[in-house]
Amino acid sequence: MTQNLLCSKQEITRRIPSSAQTSISWSGYQWFLKDQPSWGPGPNEWSSSNVWIDQNNRLHLKLRQSGPNGRCTCAELYTQTKFGYGTYRWYVEGTIDRFDPNVVVGLFTYGGVDGINEIDIEVAKWGQTSSNASNLFYTVYPSSLGGQSSTSSSTLMSLEGTYTSHQFTWSTYQVDFKSQHGHFIDPNYNVFSSYQTPSSFNCLIPQDTAPLHMNLWLFQGQAPIDGQEVEVIIHNFQYTPICPI
Repeated sequence: MTQNLLCSKQEITRRIPSSAQTSISWSGYQWFLKDQPSWGPGPNEWSSSNVWIDQNNRLHLKLRQSGPNGRCTCAELYTQTKFGYGTYRWYVEGTIDRFDPNVVVGLFTYGGVDGINEIDIEVAKWGQTSSNASNLFYTVYPSSLGGQSSTSSSTLMSLEGTYTSHQFTWSTYQVDFKSQHGHFIDPNYNVFSSYQTPSSFNCLIPQDTAPLHMNLWLFQGQAPIDGQEVEVIIHNFQYTPICPI
């Protein structure tokens, strides 16, 4: 069932950061930046210098050809806050429908254990070079290991410009995804892709709070086929909590 009751108070928990870890404040939350050599997903090289905020308060993620031995370095950040049920909405700028087959953009919750308690919006071709390959994926992983691994939907998107909006609404028994052309307040305007988890997955919907991640990386650590650097700009992120019924 879809939840639409707004909470007057949202309970959130805090992670304790390392004092040496680079962090930024953006869109009302504290975010930690990933600095890791040869680390997943990928494996890839990760650099905090590939994440920055411009003078207009827009967040930039960069895939940069600056790693050791000419390797690309990737970008990832995640919140100190752990999020729960609610609507998560991103306003994105970039030619994401024309990305190299090895480039991946992820907008997702992740609790720290692979295969469970994760909700993903991913722009990727997963190395597929066909012009007909899907490049937008919505995926929900179950609340615990065992049984069904995940539920997902994919589509081939072709954009009308460089501005898109993407969101999911996570409730007790369901996750609803939606993507739109342009940046609009109305979540039902100019929708080009949507997906709702099936009723058979109701009992498997994630229940635990989790940090929010955004990343720009390379599938299996493979360099872009076209040899080009990549940049994605996030104009804004909005989270609206809801209460379970």
